Amino acid sequence: MLIFAVIIVAVVIAILAVWKGASYVQEKRAEAAAPALVSKVNTDCNPNVQFSETSINKEIMVTEDGGKSMTLLSGKDSSKKTLDCMLTKYGMPEDLKHRILDAKMDDGLKTERWNGMDVTWIYNENSGLQVTLETLNDK
Repeated sequence: MLIFAVIIVAVVIAILAVWKGASYVQEKRAEAAAPALVSKVNTDCNPNVQFSETSINKEIMVTEDGGKSMTLLSGKDSSKKTLDCMLTKYGMPEDLKHRILDAKMDDGLKTERWNGMDVTWIYNENSGLQVTLETLNDK
């Protein structure tokens, strides 16, 4: 009976090691692919609008750190078309996407890690939503 218990424990440990290893590999692949994704999202979604503090009806996208991060300023009265494009192109999970789109001023600064990236967002009632996506590789 003791040998049977030892075999079961060994099998469970082996399964957990394989499962944990697979998720680690997926995470590392996502981290490696993230800079290319930043570039693609910039190409596909950037409205190429110049920043202005009074542009509350516009969306401004800026790529930073040599393509390792991207910030979107979505004015409070903007259509959110660029924001939606950005979040969709990144393949963001719907629950996270809704948390960002439903942000309120009282929420403060929020950060989530997913798919080889950190996403940080904050909402201001005067200026709108700011979303920053930053790749995790080479940090």
